[in-house]
Amino acid sequence: MKEALGTVGKLSSHSGERRQISVLSADLVGYTAIVEQLGEDKALPFTKLIYEILADAVQAHGGVVRGFGGDSVMAVFGIPEALEDAALRACRAALATLDAFETSAQDMETRFGVRPNVRVGVSSGLAVMASVEGEGAQVTAVGQAVNLASRIQALAPADGCLICDATRRQIKWLVDLSFGGEFDIRGVSRPHKLWRLQAIRDGATRFEASLARGLSHHVGRKDELSVLSDALAQVDDRHLLVDIVAEAGLGKTRLVFEFLRSLSRQDAFVVSGHCFADSQQVPFLPFQELVRRSFRIQDDDEPHEIESKLRAGLRGLNLYSAENLGLMLNLLGHMPPPGALDGLDGVLIGLRTRDLLPALLAARCRRGKVVLLFEDIHWIDGASRELLQNLIESDERSNLLILQTRRPEFIPDWRDHPNVRELALNPLTAEDLKSLMQSRLGVETLPDELVQQVTQRAGGNPLFGEEILHFLIEQGALSVQTADIRFDAQAGASALPASMQSLFMAKVDRLEPQDRALLQAAAVIGRRFDPGLLALVAGDGAETGVRLQRLEALDFIHRERDSTDYGFKHVMLTDTVYHSMLAEHRAELHLRIADAVEKRNKDRPAEVAEILAYHYGMTRRTDLAFAYNALAAEKGLGVFSLAEANRYFSTAFSLFEYDPSCASDERLAAFLANFALCLNISLQVKTMIELADKVGPILDRLGDNPHRVLFLHHYASCLVCNARYLDALKVQHELSAMAERLGDAKSMAYALVSELSVSCYGAPMTNERFDATRRRADAVLATLDDAYLQSFHLAYLGWNEVSRGRLPKADKAADRLMKAGTSRNDPRSLGYGIAMKALIAMISDDYEQALDLSEEALRVSRAEFERAIALAARYGAVVSLQKPGVTADVQRHVTDCEDKGWVLFTSGPDVMLGVSHVLDGRIDQGLKHIKRVIARREAEGYYTTADWNRLFLCEVYLEILSGGGGASPGVILRNIRALSGVLLFGAGRIVALVERVRANPHFDRNGHHIARCELILGLLYKIRKRKTLAIQHLTEAQRIVSPAGRSPMRTRIERALAELSNGNA
Repeated sequence: MKEALGTVGKLSSHSGERRQISVLSADLVGYTAIVEQLGEDKALPFTKLIYEILADAVQAHGGVVRGFGGDSVMAVFGIPEALEDAALRACRAALATLDAFETSAQDMETRFGVRPNVRVGVSSGLAVMASVEGEGAQVTAVGQAVNLASRIQALAPADGCLICDATRRQIKWLVDLSFGGEFDIRGVSRPHKLWRLQAIRDGATRFEASLARGLSHHVGRKDELSVLSDALAQVDDRHLLVDIVAEAGLGKTRLVFEFLRSLSRQDAFVVSGHCFADSQQVPFLPFQELVRRSFRIQDDDEPHEIESKLRAGLRGLNLYSAENLGLMLNLLGHMPPPGALDGLDGVLIGLRTRDLLPALLAARCRRGKVVLLFEDIHWIDGASRELLQNLIESDERSNLLILQTRRPEFIPDWRDHPNVRELALNPLTAEDLKSLMQSRLGVETLPDELVQQVTQRAGGNPLFGEEILHFLIEQGALSVQTADIRFDAQAGASALPASMQSLFMAKVDRLEPQDRALLQAAAVIGRRFDPGLLALVAGDGAETGVRLQRLEALDFIHRERDSTDYGFKHVMLTDTVYHSMLAEHRAELHLRIADAVEKRNKDRPAEVAEILAYHYGMTRRTDLAFAYNALAAEKGLGVFSLAEANRYFSTAFSLFEYDPSCASDERLAAFLANFALCLNISLQVKTMIELADKVGPILDRLGDNPHRVLFLHHYASCLVCNARYLDALKVQHELSAMAERLGDAKSMAYALVSELSVSCYGAPMTNERFDATRRRADAVLATLDDAYLQSFHLAYLGWNEVSRGRLPKADKAADRLMKAGTSRNDPRSLGYGIAMKALIAMISDDYEQALDLSEEALRVSRAEFERAIALAARYGAVVSLQKPGVTADVQRHVTDCEDKGWVLFTSGPDVMLGVSHVLDGRIDQGLKHIKRVIARREAEGYYTTADWNRLFLCEVYLEILSGGGGASPGVILRNIRALSGVLLFGAGRIVALVERVRANPHFDRNGHHIARCELILGLLYKIRKRKTLAIQHLTEAQRIVSPAGRSPMRTRIERALAELSNGNA
């Protein structure tokens, strides 16, 4: 490690480092012709004079000459030492060069007989500063900015200067410019705007530049502290959230710190959680910190100590149970006690964790006021974002004040909730800044020039104000001795930085090499870092402590409140230090950090999986990056944080694609099974199918494997969702054959359940075969503890009854699902059961009940699959009830499902879209749409749904033949051809459609779908005045539906029979 930090130290000796620079290129126009005219005797003194003019202009403004070619010079601003205002200095040098040539023109003409002209170009950007000629050689800059300057110069007019757009952005408020044109420049992919530099403005300040860039929104203290205090006073019988909004660096954290420092323990229980830019994929990260702080868990606690603290804390809150203890340990990345989470899969664990965390908070709030702080929620992970929103939108809870800090560009979904108070931070006044300066410097009287410069440059930002004071002291422009203060206003004005990043880099550049090396290593760890980990990385614990003290004294870092951790003073400082290093050196540090973290947590790798995934992901160790991304993904899957889990799975798979050697066959097979599960339950249908296409040859190479069986199960399920039923059947046959060869219980269970589920779509089984397969599946499932498969199995047993038309049995199956969901606290089974009841109500013509049940299912359901079923029922109901604006809503839903690959879930809504067109008076369009939907279902092989859709078409024909709907003359005229066709041929079409449906061998002869056929024929013959046939078919329909009890469909049948009996047909 000392060798590694030696490398870091050498960076400060300029062996290689990224640096923001500006480059000036100047060239004498017509130099070759001038030299030829002068002859050899005069050419040399002429060339020396040219060099002196150019070099003097560059060096006078802090640049260094790094190339001279007789007629041209290349100068760099920002090496070897960082410059805060490199772009401005380069522009000053450019204008000084032009002025020098103009001033010297007469003298040159007298001495040499020529009046030369010069062209200047300036570019800015990142470059690598290095000694390209070897150790000890002069440092220079390498990068696009260097090459660009000479090409810009070649486009400049004689005695003029052009600058690039990057330079313009840095100094546009400090100079006068005019547009110089847009050019295609060799080596630059896009046309490049160039600007003619005309003059430096007198009296221009960085404050004006900051103000114009919109960076002057900063914080005052007194009024905002009152807002926070008032909010805390108002939560006796409610909960509030104060949303603290400000740009980076404008004092959000300081404001919260001052408020919390003013509280006593009697005022409130305070607990905080942070979000970090590099941890947005860690599920529940701020809530993990909340749990650790609430239960006083330290980073170095052993697993048994953590378990003991959690157990004691849960008991103190009257929330102890073996399951709750297991959930908390799982959340923190530890193994739960044996048996604590038996019977729970990742979905249930995640959902119950989401229930337990608010319960912990509620228990704490019952004891007194709680202040819950979430810092930097613009970096919040998806699971925490969902949980925080639920906290805010939940029923009123008392004694809770939530504080959140964020940047303005992040707009939380709950911003407009009535319990949210937005607190946008305003800039400090000049008087506030003056008081800050007096306090910082320990004096009462300040020079007016100092107050003016700092106030203008800081723009009301206290952080910037303090940094500027430090900078002026370090530069020697400001000194304080007892009560005597001395300030060189001229030196201060010229030395102050153009940006905070440049200021930070200049400060870092002046550190001792080893201190700078340590700061760089800390920046790779992150804005907040553990000094113990840093010492391991540095390899010298004692020296690390001394160096940290120096860095703290120099105000680079500080100790975190109530923690042993250190933190960088600001995220901009962290980023500046991190990005100043070359990628190769950063990767070396990432590797050392990962190795240290891994060793420190060898007994609990899951706890730090996300950290290791990040650091190893920045190195060439693809094997470890794959392993820890996979572990982090499984961890996210284990708490139902599917978005985060999918991102880790995708990252791991990308690593495998890049380097197939990063995972063994067995590890890859297990990984793919988990990835497939995550994609399936999150309904990432298209991604799953793409994944299967990619890994097919790999799985073939693996041969029979239990993990492959699981993968194929999830693949078949996604193919069904994508309406590729025949493809799903092929996959199911493959997995069933493989399971038979493997012979283990789990493989057999997945194969049998897949066989039953797929059969509900493209390959209906006979009743006898389905029952025999179900019995086998029940027997094997009884030996397993697999909540996902149990729920999946129950759902398809119910769907089989719906598909066959046995609605009473389907209703009982839905009851069993709901009972299982309630007993296991499993919203999947509960949500699916309610959604199934909504579909049953829809099929039975009870549209009001279908709508109510679908809304209840949407409220209860937590997974995409159940929600998709509920939405299908909902849109069928709202079309039938002719709700306003429903056509556009259904169209959006169908389009959304199609875009996601959820074609299965369009089966009902898509045909109802055609019905909606008819109800809206677009009869021809609606009929054509329904026919297209039927044809599509037939082509897909889903004959059950195609026949259901035929029955809807029959109902539309019946409505037209009966003269129902009260169509206006305009509607009739617009649809005259379609109406004529139905009136002429509708009866024959209905009979043909019904006979097609009745021929479906999958439909139970005494089931609802056959009853619907009889109802339609009975109503048709009633319209056609064929009373005997009408009564015959309606009576048969009545016989079939009566055992199911009262329903709108049964009422409809009985009303038609009554009309026939009364002679009203």
